[in-house]
Amino acid sequence: MSKKKILARREQQRATQKKKRNIYIGIGIIAIVIMAGLLNWMQQIRSAQAEATFQPPNILTTPAITDGKTWGPADAPVVIQEFSDFQCPYCRRFTIGTSQQIIEKYGDSGQVRFEYNHYAFLGQESVQAAEAAECANEQGAFWDYHDTLFLNQNGENQGAFNDSNLKSFAARIGLDEQAFNACLDSGKYQEAVEASFANGVELGVKSTPSFIVNGELVNGALPFADFDQVIESALAAQ
Repeated sequence: MSKKKILARREQQRATQKKKRNIYIGIGIIAIVIMAGLLNWMQQIRSAQAEATFQPPNILTTPAITDGKTWGPADAPVVIQEFSDFQCPYCRRFTIGTSQQIIEKYGDSGQVRFEYNHYAFLGQESVQAAEAAECANEQGAFWDYHDTLFLNQNGENQGAFNDSNLKSFAARIGLDEQAFNACLDSGKYQEAVEASFANGVELGVKSTPSFIVNGELVNGALPFADFDQVIESALAAQ
């Protein structure tokens, strides 16, 4: 075979290989576009479902005296520190059950001060939700947003607390959307949420919900009767 034909065949092989590479690259790009479109579509579906089933916070009771992430007077004889995760189903059970009964009995009594602390350990959406609650707190709406998150739980890291839904929640409860969205997008409270978790670990918290009642660790979403005994014992010890 002549040298000319050999060179021609090599050139043809290179051209064929280049064509195959371009085809593979094209297929890869198409696959990425399809996958991105599918993920976006799924997120839109989840957001639409969350929008359709939205439960407003006004179905729960909030104490009349609140200060940021706390309620009750600063000089109350009993201080309850809750460590909680917005994705935790047991935390939701406590919020819509026992917590409501605590508020009903002690909310305006001056005997109890209740403090919420983030213990976001169930995944990225737990962290995002905690940061969003801090952004709501900037507008004096922590407890409304807190209740909104728990009422609209929908599985762990399944999209219920993606950025779109977190922003939608803020809009639905009447917050300044521009300020809230800028706050959430900035990630300004990431370190604060991490620090709250670390503080819980130092205090012996290992699961949610957990409570520190006048320095004593209480674990779990206890029924009101059991939690009431803890409070009454703390009051009697004063």
